[in-house]
Amino acid sequence: MGAVKNKKKPVWHDFIHLVRQVRLPWLLIAAAFALNLGRAVIALKIPEKIADITAVDPSGGSSAVAVAGLICLTLFLLALLEFVGGLIATYVTYLAKAGIDRDFQKIALEKVFRLQTTDVEERDPKEFISRITTDTEFISEFLIDLMVNEIPRLYFIISTLIKASQLGNGSLILAFLLVIPVIVIGSLWSGSVSFKAQSQVQNAVAALTAKLAEKVGHVETVKAYNMTEAEISEGDISIDEMKAAQKKTTRAAAFNTLISNILFIVPTLIIALTGASALLSGSVTVQQFITYFGLGSTYQTYIAEHLTLWVLAKKAQGATSRVSEMLLLPDETGGTGKAEGAGTLEFRNVCFSYGNKTILSDLSFTIEPGTKTAIVGRSGAGKSTILNLIEQFYRPDSGSILLDGREISGYEIRQYRDLFSYLPQNAPGFSGTVRDMMVYGSKKTHTDEELQELLNRVGMAESIAELGGLDYEVGTNASRLSGGQRQRLAVARMLLQDGKIVLADESTSALDMEGAGKISKLIDTYAGDKTRVIVSHHLSVVEDADQILVIDGGRLADHGTHEELIRRCEAYRALLNEGKEEDR
Repeated sequence: MGAVKNKKKPVWHDFIHLVRQVRLPWLLIAAAFALNLGRAVIALKIPEKIADITAVDPSGGSSAVAVAGLICLTLFLLALLEFVGGLIATYVTYLAKAGIDRDFQKIALEKVFRLQTTDVEERDPKEFISRITTDTEFISEFLIDLMVNEIPRLYFIISTLIKASQLGNGSLILAFLLVIPVIVIGSLWSGSVSFKAQSQVQNAVAALTAKLAEKVGHVETVKAYNMTEAEISEGDISIDEMKAAQKKTTRAAAFNTLISNILFIVPTLIIALTGASALLSGSVTVQQFITYFGLGSTYQTYIAEHLTLWVLAKKAQGATSRVSEMLLLPDETGGTGKAEGAGTLEFRNVCFSYGNKTILSDLSFTIEPGTKTAIVGRSGAGKSTILNLIEQFYRPDSGSILLDGREISGYEIRQYRDLFSYLPQNAPGFSGTVRDMMVYGSKKTHTDEELQELLNRVGMAESIAELGGLDYEVGTNASRLSGGQRQRLAVARMLLQDGKIVLADESTSALDMEGAGKISKLIDTYAGDKTRVIVSHHLSVVEDADQILVIDGGRLADHGTHEELIRRCEAYRALLNEGKEEDR
């Protein structure tokens, strides 16, 4: 017999598991439920109370004017009930939903930042944002409708059918039952048209947004190749396609308005004509007719609302699958050991692949504490990957990485990372001020005087003062700063950290040789007594390193001092010659 395949758990199993992780605002949910149930109870009582008024008529009957007046009064009271009670119930319901939204989003957001780096890099960041925002709202919308609104709806619908059956006329309950398929068919038809039209416009908007984001983000390339007019024309085509989709949506909206009116008029006619026929034939009394018609007005509304639960359920079903898939991804893991200091760092036969591509092969080297190690090699050789492995952004496929003779995966990961002052490649920045960018990640409080002094040390005091000082807003992704400015500020941020090991990944790539030399000397001055691991394509700034690791095709070609490598390493000499060509 073959192996039995594990059946995928039903999506509602994931839904229940997900809900159990959320701290639901039970008090608000209970209040919203009570308010909605109260509305349903009152809506059942009002028609009967108004019908009782007609029984007091001293003439023993009721004129058509009186009946019409009472019907109008019924409708008015129902409308007033819907307005006042509905306003309060809706407000409390939305408060409850906001609480559920918040807790779902907290769970999703926390998960995203705890994921393994490889899982994050394999997906579009917009996908995670959609899980945190849109999908969590779909789930909470269904949950709040199910918990707060559904039982009051069912209570009213079932009670109405029971009351109709007690009127002693089979045609009346038949009319109520006939309303259901009319509303179901109309809603499904309307929903289908709406869904297709909305999907078309969403696809058109998504396509246009993607094209514009791609081309506007590289507008210099567009201009350099004189493709401005061509891109405008292509954009016009996309805009026309979106306009056509929007026209279909407009027609669908008009159609839905028509269907909505029909869904109100047809059930009302069915209820009214059936009741009127029974009244004229004498099979029901005026009081019974008023009760029946008053119940019917709210009944058809609740039937229509009940059908929306199915739509919400389908949205929640898809959203739950997507959110659960993300939540099931493994978190970053670490041990429980405490990293006491910055001892010897060692790679032993480390191999690492990204997807199907081998990045590092059988890599072994040792970095002694308090020394400066430079990592050099051509682009794509695997230099930055080494730093990513040290920081535990990635885990090796095989081999070992040790600190103080212990596998780094055995250390508690957050405490382990506190050992490092890390300067990533391309010096990324976030929106905020210059001050925010400098102190990001620092565990201490810094005065403006300290920050100004540091700006002076990295050669940024004058340019930052011209921009507006420490409170200058750097923009999204620090886009209002040049690459060199971002890099210098990133160096300043690194200098504020109190790490025992400095990891610098191409920390001078956006600077000229003179600027690169100054920043390199600044790092050496600041971190002269620390372990330094420097990745750089400016070989002149790492010539004084205690050891230089030459990485070629993911392997260690050689290691040694600058003088030793010049004598014996052909790959290093080639890099030096290439560097001289670039500097000319």
